[in-house]
Amino acid sequence: MKTVGICIPTIEGGVVCHQEIGREAMRRGIAYPPIVTHTPLYEGIKNAVKTDNFDALSTVLSDSVNSTAKAGAEFAIIPSNTPHIVFPEVLAKSTIPVLSILEVTADHCVKQGYKRVGILGTSPTVRRRIYEEPLEKRGITTVYVPDAEQDYVHDAIQNELIKGIFTDQTRDGLVLIAKQLAPQCDAIILGCTELPLVLTEENCQIKVVDTTRILSHAALDFATQE
Repeated sequence: MKTVGICIPTIEGGVVCHQEIGREAMRRGIAYPPIVTHTPLYEGIKNAVKTDNFDALSTVLSDSVNSTAKAGAEFAIIPSNTPHIVFPEVLAKSTIPVLSILEVTADHCVKQGYKRVGILGTSPTVRRRIYEEPLEKRGITTVYVPDAEQDYVHDAIQNELIKGIFTDQTRDGLVLIAKQLAPQCDAIILGCTELPLVLTEENCQIKVVDTTRILSHAALDFATQE
């Protein structure tokens, strides 16, 4: 069994990802793999994204991945969508394999038979269309919310969810946006690892693609492959 490395850009989503690897292993009736985590300074990531300093962003993330490798990790995951803007660069700088949240999510959408999916996430994730390439090469169309709604989603994530602040008002606002998007698609990708903490299939009334847990399950699969 391989040791998993987790680079944790944001605590809330990272903790769920770590926990879900163990929970999914228990559901499958197998032992969960050894896990090594590293949490880089969030301010460095935030400032690099804000200023489009992609070299700095990829360096922070790859240094984090390599820290897990030094502690024994044989491959790594990054349970955060926005950092995947620079995933190819992170992969090139990392000393161990790194699974892409974009690719495993796109594979999941194929398995579910989705042809048209909505994308919710931070503005860098959405406006840079980082899901379009992996989805379109699998024949899946992407749908987005208008700019005003996107600004609301981004502000909710940055100012509340990643800080562990969960209010009924913000949840209701996010649910309303998801419901407005729902008639245009087969499912909605929760393209931020904190969104599944407030959005569910029950309150959105549509299938949701939980990128946090999908990445966790992919990591467990990879760790247990012979």
